[in-house]
Amino acid sequence: MKHLLFVVLENNTITEDVIHQLSKSGFNGTILSSTSVHNYMHDEEEDTLSFFSLAHLSENKFVHNTTLYFILEDEKIAEVQQIIREITGNFTKVNGGMFKTPIESFEGSF
Repeated sequence: MKHLLFVVLENNTITEDVIHQLSKSGFNGTILSSTSVHNYMHDEEEDTLSFFSLAHLSENKFVHNTTLYFILEDEKIAEVQQIIREITGNFTKVNGGMFKTPIESFEGSF
């Protein structure tokens, strides 16, 4: 059975190390820029308090976190989770978390 593993990590060098090591170990997934509801709302409040500037034109509000997801066979889940735990120090070196859910139906070549 395949599972979907989601990993959300605060952006920093640890996050880059996780991505690099997973790729080096032969795992491929999808990377999305994301942010928490709290950070999004905080940024909205700051925007209403500041004057318009050119920085607002290129600003991406979804840059606080990196969300990774992987479609993996049962036997590969533990290996990916262990790599993530080792690099993040069980999420003590970086804010974040991970969870998995079974995929009931799947089509494609991931």
